[in-house]
Amino acid sequence: MNLPNNSNRCTVCQSENLRSSVSFGKQPPSNRFLPPGVDSLAPEEFFPLNLGYCMQCDTMQLVGRMPVELVRPRYNWLVYNEPEEHLDDVVNKLTGLSNINASSRFLGITYKDKSSLNRINRLGFPHTDCISESDLKCSTEPFGLETIQEILSSEATTKRLRAIYGRSEMILLRHIIEHASDASNLIRSLRGLLKPDGYMMFELPDSKKIFRANNHAFIWEEHISYFTEASVGQLAKAVGAEIVWLKQFSYPYENSLVALFQFSDVKKTSAALQMPKSSASVLESFAKGLDTSSKRWREKLQVHCEKGEKVAVFGAGHLAVKFINFYNLRGLIDCVIDDNPDKTAMTMPGSGIEVVPSAELFLRDIRLCISTLNPESEKKVRSKLARYFDAGGDFVPAFSTV
Repeated sequence: MNLPNNSNRCTVCQSENLRSSVSFGKQPPSNRFLPPGVDSLAPEEFFPLNLGYCMQCDTMQLVGRMPVELVRPRYNWLVYNEPEEHLDDVVNKLTGLSNINASSRFLGITYKDKSSLNRINRLGFPHTDCISESDLKCSTEPFGLETIQEILSSEATTKRLRAIYGRSEMILLRHIIEHASDASNLIRSLRGLLKPDGYMMFELPDSKKIFRANNHAFIWEEHISYFTEASVGQLAKAVGAEIVWLKQFSYPYENSLVALFQFSDVKKTSAALQMPKSSASVLESFAKGLDTSSKRWREKLQVHCEKGEKVAVFGAGHLAVKFINFYNLRGLIDCVIDDNPDKTAMTMPGSGIEVVPSAELFLRDIRLCISTLNPESEKKVRSKLARYFDAGGDFVPAFSTV
C-alpha cells in the first residue's frame, strides 16, 4: 500500500514550517520485539526520533517521522489499553445531549471504542456499531492504528463504509487522532459517516503533565501529535468545527482530554493562533531534562548493581522500551517482567533485555521493580503478586507525577 508521506507537514494545519526541539537519537520501533536467538535489530530498523512543534499553529508533534512501513507491527497480538474509569461520565454526557435519543446511531471507529459503545447500549441506546477491521480492506497484515488512520483518511474508503454503516448521529474516536499523520484530513474524511447535525467525540491524551514532569518515555513513534486544550482548539478551527464540550479527566501521568465537535457548513479557518505560543519554551525545558533524568536513573541503578542487587522493569510495553532506551539503562536492568505469554522469552527492542514472567522475581531474587504500568494495571498486579510484596519486594514508579 502506497501511503502519503506527511512526515514534514503539521498534523493540524499542514504547514511545512516545523521546528525540531528534542532529539532522542536513532530508535527502533517500540513494537519490534525479537524472538529468542536473534541478537539485535538490523541497522535499518533504527530511525531518528525528534519532537518539535509547528511554527504556525504551535501544535507539538514528531518531526521527520518514522515511515509507516517501519512502524507497522510484525505481530498480531499487540494491543494498547487506555484508562476507562472516566467513561461512564463521558457516555452519560453524550447520551444526555438534547438531540440524542433512543433512535440515534453511534459509530465507533476502532476496537478502542467498543467499551464506550457497550456502556451506551446499557443506557438504552440500541443502535451502536463499530467499524470492523475486515471492512478496511487492508492488504497488509498485521496492522495497527498507524495503518487504520491512513486508510480512514481516504474519502473513497469513507464512501465504501457509508454503504455498510450509513450515517450516524455520533462518531466515537478514542485515542486515534494523536496517531494520525494528518489529523485534520482524517476528521474531514470521517464526516462522510456523520449526519449533518451530528457529533464527533474525541478522546486523546493531554500532554501537559508529561512535559511538566519530564516523563520522556511517553514520546514514541506511533503517537505523532501531543495535544493540549489549546491545540485541540486549533484542530477544531482547522476542520470548521465548534467545540460543544471539552473536559479533562485526571490521571497520575497523563490526563484524558475529551472533546465533542459539531460541524457547520462554514469553511475551515486558518489555524494561525491568536494566543501566546508556548511550545518552544515547554520543549526547551523538556530537552534539558532528558540528560538530567538519564543521569539520575543511571546513578540510582549503579548503586544497586555495585551491591550485587538485581533490578527489573515491570511491563514490556512501549513505555518500558523508551524508558530503557532513552535513558541508556541497558546493562543496569536484569530483565523485564511481563506475564503476557506472547512477550515472554522475547527481547526488548533496542536494548535486547529479556522479557520473563513474574515467577522470575523469586527465581532471580529480584527485590526491586521499576513499574511502567498504568495505575489500573498496577493495582491488579499488586493484588496478584501479594506474596512478592509480603516477602519484601518493592515497586518504584518509572514516571513522576505533578
